[in-house]
This record gives sequence, structure tokens and C-alpha cells, in this order.
Amino acid sequence: MYELDKHTPYRHARYQFTPLPLIQRGLAYHEAGHTVLGQLVGSTCERSRIHTISRGGVTGWTGATTWARSFGTYLDVAVVCGASGQAADLHQLAESGRLTPETARLCAADHDKQMALSILTAEGVPVTESGPAPYGGLAWDHVMATAQQRVDREWDRITAVAEALLAAPDFTLTGTQAAHIAGITTA
Repeated sequence: MYELDKHTPYRHARYQFTPLPLIQRGLAYHEAGHTVLGQLVGSTCERSRIHTISRGGVTGWTGATTWARSFGTYLDVAVVCGASGQAADLHQLAESGRLTPETARLCAADHDKQMALSILTAEGVPVTESGPAPYGGLAWDHVMATAQQRVDREWDRITAVAEALLAAPDFTLTGTQAAHIAGITTA
């Protein structure tokens, strides 16, 4: 089982001037990106949520998507775990007219990339930062481009799940609820 996005709370210094509703919106789209793209490649999502946490004396917001099992290719794992959240967050910033170099830096998801790299490394899959990919491996720039293409293609589903996550009283959806909202048939 993998849990994505257990990272530093969105209330540390780099987010100090970002209004809470925009932080929550970014997190909801980030988690919806993981959830929708993961379910589309056959992964079983248990839960997707945004919530408060405290770390190192700082209380803030974060997100988490929990998986019971996963399927797909190594590229699917890299896209779902490592790049889809950031790609969805970037897409919602662009669509809302708030994408700038600064806001793009704020939604960088190095924690997701590191998790994906750990999974791939454990499987013996070599990864480079940019193409061409090593034999039997991946280039991270290709992973990000693929995630952006998939997010663009599935934007309506991602938006439906993100908006439902924001409307949920506890900012939590089960994987079954998310799949139903997105119109995804799960096994």
C-alpha cells in the first residue's frame, strides 16, 4: 500500500501569503490528479483527502491519497505517483489565470517525485532527468509531459473529483466515491 503526499504542511514560509481557500483548492486538484489517473490505469484507491497536520511546530494543510493495490507499467507508476498531482495543480492554476513562475514553483511536488523514484529504483528501473531514457528506463521530462497530456485529456473527471473533495464536509472521498464521480468503472 502506498500513501501519496504526506509532506510538509502548506503553511510554512513559502506559502505564508497564499489564502487558505487557494491552498485547499490546489491540494484538492493535486489529489484528484493522483486519484483519477491512478484509477484509470487500474489502481485501487482507498481514500483521497486533504487535511490539517502538525510537523515541527507548524500546523497546516496537506493531502493524501491511499492505494490498496496498483497496476500498470513503470511509466504509469511514475505518472500516477510522481507527476500527476503537480500536473493537475499546474492545470488548475493555468485555467484560473493564476499560473506564474512563482505559483508554479509553489506546486512543485518533489516529495511525489522522490516516492516514484524510490519505487522505480526498488524495481531496478533507471531514471534520468531528461531524455533519451536509458535502456529499460524512463526520462523524468517524458514522465512530466505524459502526466500533463493525461491530465489535459481527463480534466473534466479531475475537476469533478476535486470539486467534490472540496465540497465534502471532511474533505475526504473514498476511492469508490471518487470513481463514481469521475465515471470510472472499478473492478
